[in-house]
Amino acid sequence: MRLVALVSTVGLSLLGASAKPARAAEGAVAPTAASESARIKPAAERSLAGAERPTIKKKAEQKAQATRGARVSLQIPERLRKLLAAKIDRRIERNISQSKQLRVEAMGLLHKFIEESPSDTPEMPEALLRMGELEWEEGRDKFLEDFKRWEKTPADQRSEPPTPNYAKPRARFLRVLKTYKSFPQYDLALYVDGFLANEEGKFGEAVGRFNKIIEWFPKSRFIPDAHMVRAEYEFTKEAPNYEVAYREYEEVLKYEDTDLYDLALFKSAWTLWRLGRSEEAAQRFLKVFQATEVGARNKGKSRAELDELQQEALKNLVAVFVEDEKNSAEDMFKFLVKAGGDKFAGRIVRALAEAFYEQSHYERGIEAYRLLLKLEPTSPEGNDYMLRIAQGHSTLEAWKELESDYKLVVKEYVAPVQTPGKPAAKASGWVQVQSAGTLAAAEKAAEKQMREDAVGLHAKAQADKTSKGEYQAAAALYQVYLSRFGKRPEAYEVNYNLGEINFYHLNNAAGSAEAYLAAVRMNPKGSLSRTALYNALAALEVARAAEFEAVKAAGKKQEESPTDRTLTEAMELYIKTYPTDKQIPELLFRQGKLYYDYQVYDPAVRQWGLLLEKYPRDRYAAGAGELILDSFNKSEDYANIETWARRLKSAPSFQSPEQQARLNGLIVGAVFKLGESFAKKGEHGRAAEAYLRAAKEFPKEPRSAQAAVNAEVEARRAADLGTLAAAAKILVDNHRQRDEAAEGVWIAATTYQEVGLFSEAASYHAVLTDSWPKNQHHKDAAYNAVLLRTTVGEHDKAIESGQKFKKYYPRDESADEVTFLMGKAHEKANKRAEAAALYDSYSRSARSVSSQIEALVRLATVKADDDRQSGAALDRAMSLYKARKNAVDDRGKYYAAKARYMQGEIVLKKFQDVKIEGDVKQLKERLKKKAELLKKAAETFLSTAEIGAAEWTTAALYQIGVTYESFSKALLSSPPPESLSAAEKELYQQSIDEFVVPIEERSLEAYESGWQKAIELGIFNSWTAKMREALGRLNSELYPPLKEQGFEIRSQGAGQLPPLIDATRRNTAGRSDKFLLPASDAKPKPEAKKEDKK
Repeated sequence: MRLVALVSTVGLSLLGASAKPARAAEGAVAPTAASESARIKPAAERSLAGAERPTIKKKAEQKAQATRGARVSLQIPERLRKLLAAKIDRRIERNISQSKQLRVEAMGLLHKFIEESPSDTPEMPEALLRMGELEWEEGRDKFLEDFKRWEKTPADQRSEPPTPNYAKPRARFLRVLKTYKSFPQYDLALYVDGFLANEEGKFGEAVGRFNKIIEWFPKSRFIPDAHMVRAEYEFTKEAPNYEVAYREYEEVLKYEDTDLYDLALFKSAWTLWRLGRSEEAAQRFLKVFQATEVGARNKGKSRAELDELQQEALKNLVAVFVEDEKNSAEDMFKFLVKAGGDKFAGRIVRALAEAFYEQSHYERGIEAYRLLLKLEPTSPEGNDYMLRIAQGHSTLEAWKELESDYKLVVKEYVAPVQTPGKPAAKASGWVQVQSAGTLAAAEKAAEKQMREDAVGLHAKAQADKTSKGEYQAAAALYQVYLSRFGKRPEAYEVNYNLGEINFYHLNNAAGSAEAYLAAVRMNPKGSLSRTALYNALAALEVARAAEFEAVKAAGKKQEESPTDRTLTEAMELYIKTYPTDKQIPELLFRQGKLYYDYQVYDPAVRQWGLLLEKYPRDRYAAGAGELILDSFNKSEDYANIETWARRLKSAPSFQSPEQQARLNGLIVGAVFKLGESFAKKGEHGRAAEAYLRAAKEFPKEPRSAQAAVNAEVEARRAADLGTLAAAAKILVDNHRQRDEAAEGVWIAATTYQEVGLFSEAASYHAVLTDSWPKNQHHKDAAYNAVLLRTTVGEHDKAIESGQKFKKYYPRDESADEVTFLMGKAHEKANKRAEAAALYDSYSRSARSVSSQIEALVRLATVKADDDRQSGAALDRAMSLYKARKNAVDDRGKYYAAKARYMQGEIVLKKFQDVKIEGDVKQLKERLKKKAELLKKAAETFLSTAEIGAAEWTTAALYQIGVTYESFSKALLSSPPPESLSAAEKELYQQSIDEFVVPIEERSLEAYESGWQKAIELGIFNSWTAKMREALGRLNSELYPPLKEQGFEIRSQGAGQLPPLIDATRRNTAGRSDKFLLPASDAKPKPEAKKEDKK
């Protein structure tokens, strides 16, 4: 079968050169106006002043306010109560202010007394003591103010936190201690100075003061305090001596009436635990806490009093624990478990967490709440604990941790949002075990606190003005909020606020636009929506301008980005929401011009196309149309080019026939580029659909035929025969006059041919033959039509196609093959007479001797039922071969060998027709005749082998063996005459056996010769299989049956004809020897051969 050629795709450009703008109609925008650019000025940032974060301090203030108003909440309406609370707050502030003024006055009077009075004045030490106390209060207030200022500083701009400075008051106390040792309240001066030294972190000085109290004033009321300070000093060292601390606590416990008793009892229990005296520690601890449950000291007390005592014990326990900064909530829990108080663990850790927060130990408080979550993982208050952790981080201004806290709240402590039509989201373990009421309350609390924290931080950032980190943190909190509560009404302002931060402070114009647009989508008519949409356009313009400049600086080609599509969406939304805005057409035009100037044509086309669609009669429409046409010529986004060209076909500015034709050409050109793009990406199916669409929709466009051809090529690559057939039909129906059509039909024919659909392929070959006689594939198509139709049994069509081939190419070298294919078609159609006439005629007219011989052999085959006519055809074939042997090629030799073989078969048939059985008197004559025919058949088959056609050589050698073997079998199987006696019959049989031996040897020799030749030539077919089988039958020792060896000979499929072979026997001169029966006096073969026979 012929090789099939493929046609390659032809890529066509959109336009040959840049289109010149058409002359603008009256009133159209002039080129100068088209070159203008407009920049959108965004609206001012919205202020969030007054918004506060839900810090621990803020929550505490709110709780205190609520407590103050609780007593009158039933009598005073809510509105009045709020006014009263504000009034009370103002009164408290006024009182504090007045208190400070009075302190200043007192300090002035004392200062005057100290400066003007002699040092030995009896009142001097007390005046110094009171002055020091007032200065200590002043120093403490200053420290608190400094700390507040430090807290207000943005976290990323803070220095080290301030520390208290009590140098002035301590100087007063030191003067008393040095000068007035007989002062009655000397122990008080030691106590206060020691206390201030402790506040300043000068623990050595503090202990020194308290040591003197113990040494000099053993009866002082401050003795328990002094021992407590000494115990705590030892307890809080880096390497504490718990034994020393324990002894000091024991000293405190000697004073049962002191307020420090419970504290010392607990701390002593703690030191015992640290000393490894666990039993004693447990007993003391239980005394601290259980004493409020039962005990002699509580007899006669009411339940309320007991609860108050227990609460007090709990407070003392927590206070003691909080005092040591090295203690963690985990340490507390371990101690409780060890001491047997684990049943109080939850209450104690909760109180501990609250105490940590009250005393501003926020990190430790956070740790305590986390421990609570571990101790009570399914508690309904779990969400509250997590929110308290977030409050701690908010107070600490640990923004990253705060973001993580709220992410955890959303993940674990709020029920997931169920989206209709989607699988239910998996809820956390905590959510699964809570009631609906608990979940609703948790969601409400989480939403409120998260939103307030984000908005409050945003407001703080606005107030601080310089902290980018605070804006970043606020934006992150907004994102966390929207991830869970993005569908709530409150998300409208959250999205807007996020847009503000991104646009004004984080230089994230794209993110800003996204947030603004999200707000608008939630509520297009909302109070902030117009500003949001306007600012979104401004933000997108900023983002796009930055992208343009970055690409330009890098020296790269400007291309469309996702920002362009968002900008188009925003503009469409603006137009949809505010359709009467008169600035929209100009805005659209100038935005498109911005893209055009940076050579990003597709978004420019989208802007102008929107202008033409919504405002087709505006004065900017004509100018937009002209630039659209020019952009089509330069744009490389072919999918959008096609889309917008189709839309422009209905625009008022493009209704002239010339403009419509131009748009058609643009669409087809875009489809070509689109198809090429798909093909490069391997999306051949989509490429084929694109090309076919253009060919169908625009049949009169000059490139329509090529589009159909390209559709075929891509459909072939995509294995889409349906699209290929549709494209071929368009070519045949609409474009017979085009050369591309012939190429397309050839592609269709060869494609169907390759996939084995020969009938369809033949039809396409026939169409090409009839319609395009000058095409380069015409001869191949004409030939393939004959061959394929003969193969699939379309006999009449095959003959018709053959006649057309001979008409077009009567003297072509393929004419012989076509003739024989036509004859084969006649044969398959059972039209033997027509086939015989064709072969007979061609045997006389063919130019090639080989073709004449083939025609005669085929004629003989057709006439196989008529021995006379068949034999005559074979005789003519052999005569031609002998006469023109030098002019015969391999094909001629093949058919000559076949002709000679067929002659041998005729002789063999005559040999087989002579029967040995019969009249004894004529037996000799029959044997003689059979021997003559045997000799003639062998000679005929040997002459077949001498021609040198491999296939017929093996067949002939096999038939020689078969002839001798069948003769020997006939002799052996023939019964002796009935008239013979038994002795004569035995003698008769012996004679037959002796006669048969040389014949069997000739048979074996023929088989062996043929088998060896077949192995030499690598020929394995049915003849070699039969020869091998016969060898196994005649000499099973040398040639055991192949089935016993585990395999069989199978016929090899059709392949290329092997070269001609040498004759089976050669003499010294290189000529063939005749294969003759041995003479009667022939010498017997060697014994070895006899053994072989056996």
